[in-house]
Amino acid sequence: MNSRSQELKTAGRMRSLALVLLVLPLFAARYVCGQETRIDVGQFHLETIEGAEAHATINNDAPDGQKAVMVVVTKIGLEFWSVELRAPGINFEPGKTYEVKFQSKSSPKQFIYVVPEKADGNQASVAEGTTLQIPDQWTECTVLFHTTETANPGRLTLSGLSANPASFWFANFSLSER
Repeated sequence: MNSRSQELKTAGRMRSLALVLLVLPLFAARYVCGQETRIDVGQFHLETIEGAEAHATINNDAPDGQKAVMVVVTKIGLEFWSVELRAPGINFEPGKTYEVKFQSKSSPKQFIYVVPEKADGNQASVAEGTTLQIPDQWTECTVLFHTTETANPGRLTLSGLSANPASFWFANFSLSER
């Protein structure tokens, strides 16, 4: 093999290496921003306020056969009533953007409100919440939060579950920093 063909072979390898080094960050970007954290549906607790009636159960009704939490609201309450599903132990830092992904469905279709909150005595929101319409078929939901305050301890809250008697299913939660 002559030196010219050796040089061409080396140059080709260098171009391949350069291409890999240029493309690799595009694939790794989601991991550089923050690791994805799974939130187990068993971590959620149901809270009913002012006479609303509801119950929650864990089953394997998620589309992939994984665990889902099902909430059945049987009675709306008096003024200022609410049914909320809360996952404690999720901390948020100020000035960061978080992405929450999950699967959901309701029967009949309903609206819910998703918000990160402080879990201490204050229970204030640490970012603007998002209202989602949940259809009667499983759907992928994605919510972005831009936090303004620290929530340590914090929690993720799904509220507005009691506008009407209905059933809700939630599964496959994940949280990542963006």
